[in-house]
Amino acid sequence: MQFNRLMQSATCLLQRRTFRPFTTIKSKRTKNTVYNLSHGENSGSSESVNTKANQIETSQVVFPFVSTIDKASHTDETLRLIFDDEDFWNHFTSRTRTLAALEYATRKFTGLFRNPELATPRGFHLEAEKALRRVKLLVDRITNASTEEELRKVVKNMDRLSDTLCSVIDTAEFIRSSHPDPKFAQAANLAYGYLCSYMNSLNTNTDLYQVLKKVLSTPSITSQFSSEEFQVANTFLRDFEKSGIHLPSSDREQFVRLSDKIITLGRQFTQILLQKRINRINVDVSLLEGLHPGLNKDIKGRITSLSTKAWEAQMVLKSVKDEGVRKEMYIAANSATKEQIILLEDLLKTRAELAKLVGMESYSHIFLIDKMVKNPEHVQTFLRTLSNHHRPKALADLRLLQEAKQLFTKSGTLPTVYAWDRYFYTERIKFLSLTQPVSPISPYFSVGSVIQGLSRLFSRLYGISFEPAEIMPGEVWHDDVRKLEVIDEQEGKVGTIYCDLFSRNGKFQNAAHYTVRCSRRVDDDDGISDIPSDIDITEMGELSNSDHGVKVNGRAGRYQLPVIVLTCDFMKPKGKQYPSLLNWVEVETLFHEMGHAMHSMIGRTNFHNVSGTRCPTDFVELPSILMEHFVYSPHVLSLFAKHYETRETIPLDLIKTHIKARLQFSAMETQSQIFMAILDQLYHSKLATDSNSFDTTAILYNLQDTVELFPSVPGTAWQVQFGHLFGYGAGYYSYLFGRALAGKIWKEIFEKDPLNREAGQLFRDEVLKWGGSRDPWLCIGKALNDDRITVGDSKSVSIVGEWVDFL
Repeated sequence: MQFNRLMQSATCLLQRRTFRPFTTIKSKRTKNTVYNLSHGENSGSSESVNTKANQIETSQVVFPFVSTIDKASHTDETLRLIFDDEDFWNHFTSRTRTLAALEYATRKFTGLFRNPELATPRGFHLEAEKALRRVKLLVDRITNASTEEELRKVVKNMDRLSDTLCSVIDTAEFIRSSHPDPKFAQAANLAYGYLCSYMNSLNTNTDLYQVLKKVLSTPSITSQFSSEEFQVANTFLRDFEKSGIHLPSSDREQFVRLSDKIITLGRQFTQILLQKRINRINVDVSLLEGLHPGLNKDIKGRITSLSTKAWEAQMVLKSVKDEGVRKEMYIAANSATKEQIILLEDLLKTRAELAKLVGMESYSHIFLIDKMVKNPEHVQTFLRTLSNHHRPKALADLRLLQEAKQLFTKSGTLPTVYAWDRYFYTERIKFLSLTQPVSPISPYFSVGSVIQGLSRLFSRLYGISFEPAEIMPGEVWHDDVRKLEVIDEQEGKVGTIYCDLFSRNGKFQNAAHYTVRCSRRVDDDDGISDIPSDIDITEMGELSNSDHGVKVNGRAGRYQLPVIVLTCDFMKPKGKQYPSLLNWVEVETLFHEMGHAMHSMIGRTNFHNVSGTRCPTDFVELPSILMEHFVYSPHVLSLFAKHYETRETIPLDLIKTHIKARLQFSAMETQSQIFMAILDQLYHSKLATDSNSFDTTAILYNLQDTVELFPSVPGTAWQVQFGHLFGYGAGYYSYLFGRALAGKIWKEIFEKDPLNREAGQLFRDEVLKWGGSRDPWLCIGKALNDDRITVGDSKSVSIVGEWVDFL
């Protein structure tokens, strides 16, 4: 069933590594800033019609001196200020702090995500127990269904069962990796493992499987199914069959054991990433010519020690002229312990063992069976076609590095460029060719301005905007979190986004989108019938209950609205002198994650299992990668890119200069993505079934020497830093696949007029609104009006691979 968690984590749908540059920009803004909300901007002048932040005293932003300004203007500017101005945020939340004092006095706390049970760590155990009681009732109800009326409700009840488990599992998945309190993180982790283990047992429940087969073979029932309900039913059936439902009892038990082991090993592998071992190298100071000033200030004496923390290592690799120092830093930063390698190989071998158990050639064959590409052979077709078309561009980039190294080292012939040379010579080329922008772009990209711009963009395209929302005491896991309500101009409120955007100690550094709760219809749940008449409910303990749901304009029934969390690792300025300012890559990252968020908000279906981003991984990347293209449009940037002090719109020439710099050496980066996608496929191929000869480091080195542009480096084991091997195991190709799809859609639909409402409506109607309830190939084919794509066969895959020019 789609209870299955071993194939991928349903909550962490994307994790993109971002680099945070050294920033020295400081603002001159003081605490007495005046907000000219009539024009939606900060004027800096007390002579305009205005109100100061310290006049705001309730949870709703009140503007006592500006009675004629419409609410939309208030909301738009408030959206920026809650991220950019700490004083403004404090006043915005003043009423909730009063409520916090009252709650403390009465010991009645709002819990995480407004769930009262999650006010304390113990609440995760209680929530898991309540969910399990409800699920066991549902299992009994489904397996005992005999009348046609009850059989007609089987698919709905299976979906409810899945939603009941995932509502706790998905929340726990996020909190265990993000909550700063170890007690909460540990409690969430225990609840996650507890319910995942039970979920894996459901995948091998033959009684559930037989009832579902009976339903699907009864024409009088299936004739009443909507296409969406058919999709859900077939998803459940496929997950049963992927889980070895046909196997003998002992093998099904082994399936559950292996699934549990995969979850445990994956959790340990993730912890390695969270607690990455920091190495140090000792270097003679005389060899550090060119070192970035941000590291120079800490150097004392003749010998200094440099750490392999991501930022420090990048600075050394980018700026130090001595090749020996760069090489030593590269090896230290990419080394691994024997135990780390063994752990990763154990994870990959266990997946291979599970594939063999269910009669599959490899884990890739299991994972890909319900994806757009369908099998490893199609992935190979896609990657091979892509690589053949793309490699000449990557080699042209490499040639530039060789020429730069030849000039720098005064070599007579073109030298070999090594991995530790890559960033040093790309930086030199950008500097010498004057493609590196002279003026910084970050002052135009405060976090609040970008969020404000996204709201304006979505309003133009989809008729959807953001509104700042009140946060109750205990509702969030850290004071940096902001809450946005998502408002559709026709349907009203359609969901909630929690934004955890700033870095802090112990926080996972990658950007990610987490689904905490999916959308589904709830008014037809018929939960009262879950409880048999002969059971005394007072003796069985408290049950989890469905959300009561809300009425959505234009839709029948009541709906549970989606709740998602976006996490990033943006630098939070110290003090209150200036807002958090983003570089170009970080703006792309925020747009990317908001693409996932919009898919969750718009893809509202009747069923949990096909709502929002619960669709094939090679399709789920499309909306988020498409959003990255909008960052490169001056028309889009003009919506929000304004200087954080002067509020002047970003100059067009500055945009063009930064775009040129950003795209330089992009072919080299794409080649690295192809390399990682192939590595992921090899690690999950039948090679992993040979436990004696399977060597992840040897496979890595061979691929680096044949596919990557830079030779392998003995002493390194980069594979233990490839975090997607757990969350995206056998599915990393989907990022490139999504880039090809998104590039084509941008070119055909949005490029001429990226703010066009008709274009946005087309993409919404043909792609976003379906979630996972329609064949992705049909979604793409309809959007592009291309019947060759709707087929979804090997030829379709090959055609997508030829869209290399749109990457």
